[in-house]
Amino acid sequence: MISRKIGVVVLLVMLSWVLPMPLHAAPADKAADKSADKGGDKNASLASMGGVNLSVGEFQTLMNNSDKEVKKHLLENPELMKQKIGEAMLRKYFLAKAREQKVDQKGDVAFMMERAREGVLVENFLNNAGKVSAKYPEESLIRQAYDENKARFMLPQTVNVAQIFLKYEPNMDDKAKQDLFKLAERYMTMVQKKESDFAALAQKFSQHPASASQGGDMGWVPLNQLLPEFQKAITGLKNGEVAGPIKSPQGVHVVQLRGTKEPTPRPYDEVKPALTKMLKDKKLQENKDAYVSELLGKTQISLNEQSRALLK
Repeated sequence: MISRKIGVVVLLVMLSWVLPMPLHAAPADKAADKSADKGGDKNASLASMGGVNLSVGEFQTLMNNSDKEVKKHLLENPELMKQKIGEAMLRKYFLAKAREQKVDQKGDVAFMMERAREGVLVENFLNNAGKVSAKYPEESLIRQAYDENKARFMLPQTVNVAQIFLKYEPNMDDKAKQDLFKLAERYMTMVQKKESDFAALAQKFSQHPASASQGGDMGWVPLNQLLPEFQKAITGLKNGEVAGPIKSPQGVHVVQLRGTKEPTPRPYDEVKPALTKMLKDKKLQENKDAYVSELLGKTQISLNEQSRALLK
């Protein structure tokens, strides 16, 4: 593979709930709650850890109060669902242990918990005060936002590349690696002198099965996801030209550029949901700011200077 692998670190120790939750909880999915109730399924154990159980009903409630798109995504992705159940189980286990040790009764912890509770209440109150109409934003506003923000929704430059890959074997010494490099040079020269076709060579000699079966074709890849040495090698190539040999930790590569697509804006319909949310969030904040300004204009805060002097 010549694409950069992006490692993902999943942090399971979480102080907030594992599913993205709105500050003002969405109406629960009553149909789903009813289905969980049938036959006592709501209390059935969904996961367990060290004597602590997470029930179907508990996780169902969390899903029902999450964003609808998040819930839909979970139901359509079994592996992600398993991950989120595991995170929820771990969180409940930590909560049980914290309560066993009466952590919630410690002065500083109790104070922080109450402040967090107050914060949720205040945020919900302000969200209700600044509530945005369900009809907002109008189509024309969304379209205008798209036209003004195309730079934020650009698809990166992509390239169609093919490769002939010669793999390093375990414990291969430097001489054997050098011989492999010379072999790659030979294949590259054969293509450049038109003594052989790149696809035919890739099918016969490349040791990357997935691409070899396609004549070396790796498909369309964002340029910025290629390893730096590959980006450098194909820069300036014309379609059909080859570059290399290129050394990587896995082996030696000869690459061929087969096509280039310049950066283009993502289609309007693809980014419309994100634009709609952006405009709604912006309008909500504007409404909340207007509410607070109007409130302070009508009801001023009165400060007692004598009492303020008592603060230490």
